[in-house]
Amino acid sequence: MAAQPRGNVAIDQEPACANLATMLASADTDAARRERLVRGVGSILLAALLIGVMASCVRVASRELSGPQIAFVRFFGSFLLLLLANTPGRLRPRAGNLRWLLARALFGTSSILLYYTAIQWSGAGMATMLHCTYPVSTALIAVVFLRERLTTALVLALGLELVGLFLVIGPGAGLSPLAVLGAACAIGASLLAGAALTTARHLRSSEDAWLITTYFMGIGAIVALPFWLATPPQPSSAMWLPLAGVVLTSVASQWLVHHGLGYTSASLGSLAAATSVISATACEALFLGESMSPRAWLGGAAMIVAVGFAIRRSD
Repeated sequence: MAAQPRGNVAIDQEPACANLATMLASADTDAARRERLVRGVGSILLAALLIGVMASCVRVASRELSGPQIAFVRFFGSFLLLLLANTPGRLRPRAGNLRWLLARALFGTSSILLYYTAIQWSGAGMATMLHCTYPVSTALIAVVFLRERLTTALVLALGLELVGLFLVIGPGAGLSPLAVLGAACAIGASLLAGAALTTARHLRSSEDAWLITTYFMGIGAIVALPFWLATPPQPSSAMWLPLAGVVLTSVASQWLVHHGLGYTSASLGSLAAATSVISATACEALFLGESMSPRAWLGGAAMIVAVGFAIRRSD
């Protein structure tokens, strides 16, 4: 019997070709998504390492300068470096973004002023640990002011947050009154940091990391200037090295955070940034001979888990 003609072969192959094209497109999309994740989270993880080094430099510099005075050096020095690295035309924001840049700078500057004061009073490790809980506070603010849904994950996060705070600064923690006040400053800084990070993420949809970082440092220098002028310090020659460390690690870490937020969500970015507590505590122990108690470590672990629940809630 003669073979039947295969006139429908091309038609039969169309679905297979379409499926193959869909699979290839999906693979390309997954690869692009992984690349964006690596570029985003990878940048912020590197920034977290630098933030830990910066916190230890702030701790050393606080032997002669106050936290707000160190913040002025950070902002002013970083601003000068960024001006040298950019052209004026590159620093012109898009229409409608100036108010967002101002808001990001004011939130961030207020957070830094409190954070540096917290480092001075309670140490780099503890201040960074409390400061890095802002994903939880951000989620709570969203529920209270934006009427977002209160989920089980958020309730667990808040519960763990309270347990962690009790272990770190509650009765029996053995903290001095000044250290407790520093811890309160760090908690306030975390609230402001959440607002700053969310604003920066919004800006990254239309502005690059250079512009956002430059405006942040410039406005921060203006806000912090009165603290320097009120009682102008005269740091010794030994302080210039840690102050230079503050400036260099600050400008690099801040640019990396803004760069990374262009490739990942604010929630995932905040979780990556929270790992700075590890580098801050390690640097403080290695170079300054200061360490936290086991109880404080346990409290810190509870707060890190709380951050994880807060991120899960927002995904």
